[in-house]
Amino acid sequence: MTGEESSEMLEGLFKLVKEIRPAATLRTRLSPYETKMLRDQGVTITDLGDYALLTEGRNYGRIEHYIEWLAEQADIPARSLLYRPQHIGDDTLGFIGFQVTDAVGLLVYMEQLGIMVSAALLVDELLPALEMRTLLTEAEHSILTYKLWTGRRRSVIRSTAKRILGTESVETFRSPAGYRYKMVRQNGLALSLEVRGPKHRQLNQESVDCDYCGLSYLSNTPAETRTHRQVHRRAAQLLDPVPNTRLAKRLAETDQPIIVDSKAPMWMQKEVYRRAVKFKRELRYDFVQWAGDDLNPVTLGWHGHLFPAGPDGTIAGACAFSNQHPGPGDEEWTLAWVWIAPKYRGQGLLTAHWSGLIELYGNFFIEPPLSEAMQGFVRSHGTESQVALLAVYTGLGE
Repeated sequence: MTGEESSEMLEGLFKLVKEIRPAATLRTRLSPYETKMLRDQGVTITDLGDYALLTEGRNYGRIEHYIEWLAEQADIPARSLLYRPQHIGDDTLGFIGFQVTDAVGLLVYMEQLGIMVSAALLVDELLPALEMRTLLTEAEHSILTYKLWTGRRRSVIRSTAKRILGTESVETFRSPAGYRYKMVRQNGLALSLEVRGPKHRQLNQESVDCDYCGLSYLSNTPAETRTHRQVHRRAAQLLDPVPNTRLAKRLAETDQPIIVDSKAPMWMQKEVYRRAVKFKRELRYDFVQWAGDDLNPVTLGWHGHLFPAGPDGTIAGACAFSNQHPGPGDEEWTLAWVWIAPKYRGQGLLTAHWSGLIELYGNFFIEPPLSEAMQGFVRSHGTESQVALLAVYTGLGE
């Protein structure tokens, strides 16, 4: 379609929605067209145009000429559909049309442009099946969210007419139903048509960086706000932990370091994994240094340790060891990472566990790079070889 043809289509649509005509009476029962569309699970382009004409007769009933063009604007594919043969192997007739969810998705799109069609009854028929689905097409998603977004959308249709340097003119219109239109033209050619539904409200949105949980999200966006709430809540469980009765019970049963390996309860493995993720994000590493996750046990060769803040089992931090990659001095174990919640740092928590870790893992290698705080700790509490390797392998030691 040339730029001029595209511009003419846009002008025709604008002329249609500007025509004042009473809206059709709302129906409570499916029409024969709708019943057939649902039964056949599809519709021809011609039949969909005839269906739209039942309620949209403005601009001399030209809505049927816009069906394919509007489908292109909504990225809804017209398909070659075939009638099922009475006997397999028989020749069959075909036609160009839309599968039923695409057809209803197109009606939803037309409705949000202020075209006098209603997808409500068809949406009600299709919703139960869609609510059970995990993956949806864009058209199916518009059906699923139809009741939430009816009248609230902002849509922009652009012609393919080439924009050039020069003055643009703007024409606005508000329909009796409350749809607000803004047509932009240049040199007599329609460039774009913006449509705001009667319930559309412009939200002031800005990018927000949460210093507490570290998430960047867009304000006034329900999905991102919910995500931030979830991330913030999970961060609080690490940054401001509460007493853990299960860990407290285990601490009461032994005074030895508790090893979190592949045989440990999954709740303990998850606690180590979550702190491994926090360590990765805090130091901006490329991957999580723990060979397990929330669902899968850690693999052999990995040990974790949880650092309690007291006998109540409050988890103040964690660390992880691996014997998968020997250190440069052929040390069997490598300390992959240590993470302690900020409020517990500088309180001697790691110092209290260090001698026990050396007893378990020997003269283990400490994987670089090390933070400045960890470098200072190694200089004060590390073994002789750990202090020596600090300068050699981090390039930051004395």
